[in-house]
Amino acid sequence: MFGKLKEMQLSEESAKVYERLGKMLDPTTDLSELTKEDVVTIKEAVSTQDAKILMPAVITGALREAAEPALVATNMLQKIRLTDGRSIQFPSIGAMRAHFIGESGSYLQESPDFQLHETDEIRVQKAGMMVSVTEELIEDAAWDVLGILVRKAGEAMARLKEEHAFHQFSTHGHLVFDNDLREQYAEAGTTGLDREGSLNNTLSTEDMIDMFVALLANNKNATDIMMHPLCWSIFFKNDLMQSMGHAALGGSQVTSLKITPDQAAGRIPFALNLTFSPYVPFNHKTKKFDMYVVDKGNIGALVEKTPLKTDQFEDPERDIQNIKVMERYGIGVYDEGKAIAVARNIAFDTTWPEPDRIKVVS
Repeated sequence: MFGKLKEMQLSEESAKVYERLGKMLDPTTDLSELTKEDVVTIKEAVSTQDAKILMPAVITGALREAAEPALVATNMLQKIRLTDGRSIQFPSIGAMRAHFIGESGSYLQESPDFQLHETDEIRVQKAGMMVSVTEELIEDAAWDVLGILVRKAGEAMARLKEEHAFHQFSTHGHLVFDNDLREQYAEAGTTGLDREGSLNNTLSTEDMIDMFVALLANNKNATDIMMHPLCWSIFFKNDLMQSMGHAALGGSQVTSLKITPDQAAGRIPFALNLTFSPYVPFNHKTKKFDMYVVDKGNIGALVEKTPLKTDQFEDPERDIQNIKVMERYGIGVYDEGKAIAVARNIAFDTTWPEPDRIKVVS
């Protein structure tokens, strides 16, 4: 955040302010040991010769630091920088095959099969918001209050990007189950049962296996299961997780849990990461949620036109300094979403095992 003074081309005065500001805002610095000369007031920062360079650099760094912990889905996307235009097209590309070649044999030429009629287009959109800072706040040198405002703005920008990414997953992924379509297509519904043995739109062990198989059938590898944090309780009550012998609150991180074949006593042939994000679709009113099984190396792209940046302008009529935050990007999935197995509108309820059937022979 603080270390590129030559690239920023600051004046000598602004460079000194920037270095003092970096020391003051460093989380490892003991503020009680700072002298009065070390402290930079907000008024001093905004009144320097290079304030238009200095303040956006400080605020942008804080915005990115606040956004990083919240990014889950977008960290799985391939980042592509868009320099010209407002959209980018990804045609569906068929697989190429290698061949065994005999001694002195010629190499067989392979060319990818482009399907331009099924082209995926990712359009860039602008996202942003504005934070207002009063002159009184600047006069009182309330860096802590300004820091809270900036961090909240960073979290808001990250939240929008994550929600947009998961919306793309649900909309354009490979739909395996959607319980809202059960009346039209019986096979679209999940097979979870209630206590009485009736279908209750929950996800059964067999349904989870079908999601794995859907990815394998698309020549993808299942690497991650993604769901809302509230769903872990239902997930671990199902027979699938109980049979794996893995503690419900296990794992080294709050947002990620890894299950290996050894931990599952060989019941699954590959390692899986259980990833939780509060931005995965979860309807608190209808108690329904979406979840995904993905191949994280082939999900999609985050096309970035303009990185996260800030701009500052003054409203002298009301004595307010406005800080504008914006970025331009687009999110899309590869290969018609074949690397994302989607289960939509799953009931937030317990799945019960199928009742034993007893045949009476008279």
